Amino acid sequence: MGAQADALTCEQPGHRDGHTCVLVSDGGMPATDDAFNSQYASVYWRGEPPMALPDGHDWEAAWAHGMRAVADGQDADGRLVLAVAERTIPQPVVDLSTEMSWVQRLVAITGGPSSLVPTPDWAAVESRLGTPLPSDYKRLVEAFGCDGMFNGFFDVFHPGELLWHTEYHADNDMAFGDEHPPFPAPGGLIPWSNNEHEQTYFWITEGPDPDRWPVYAVNSLDEGARFDCTATEFLFRQMTDHQHPFHIAAEGVRGHWFQERPAR
Repeated sequence: MGAQADALTCEQPGHRDGHTCVLVSDGGMPATDDAFNSQYASVYWRGEPPMALPDGHDWEAAWAHGMRAVADGQDADGRLVLAVAERTIPQPVVDLSTEMSWVQRLVAITGGPSSLVPTPDWAAVESRLGTPLPSDYKRLVEAFGCDGMFNGFFDVFHPGELLWHTEYHADNDMAFGDEHPPFPAPGGLIPWSNNEHEQTYFWITEGPDPDRWPVYAVNSLDEGARFDCTATEFLFRQMTDHQHPFHIAAEGVRGHWFQERPAR
């Protein structure tokens, strides 16, 4: 990657600063997923780049390394391109007030979304779902929109996704043992998040107050664990607490971020 303190410039005509990119020789290059995964761990993003990469290129993926990332893709002429780019993520917030809500803490450590977020029609969503939703989830969606990913990995469902996943689980009777049927069965599960490790997170809809619903976390082996906390507390601790049973982020992470998906 080169010295992280050095400013990145590009010699390609018309390219702005903040990155360095090179065309790959006609001899090609090794499979980047395997090569970069072994060097930089998991993929940082796929799709629209959250970095200062040149327009007009079809970027495939990038791998994080400190405050930089290496990306691969093709230019407008179909030639293979590799780039090293600066990635901007908020510095960790050390002093979080105990009076802050879990949503406010997530905003503090990620910097929040980069654009204004429309407020969903909660009455319509809850009417179709058949139950009120936890207020902290609604505040989270209102703060971030949630049409994106936390740390490029944690995906919180926006209301449309939440409805789709809930109805899919119900239509296919996707239960986790006798104790955890899908909603709308009494005490049934409503999914609100998942990730690329095939883990899914639900609410257990026990009791009339959705703000008291616990989280039920299911791993890739369909093994579940109950957490008596809100969704936003679970997400915050999952991202920041290396002792959390469902913690995934690598040791030494320098910051957290929320990456919005491009408009579709």
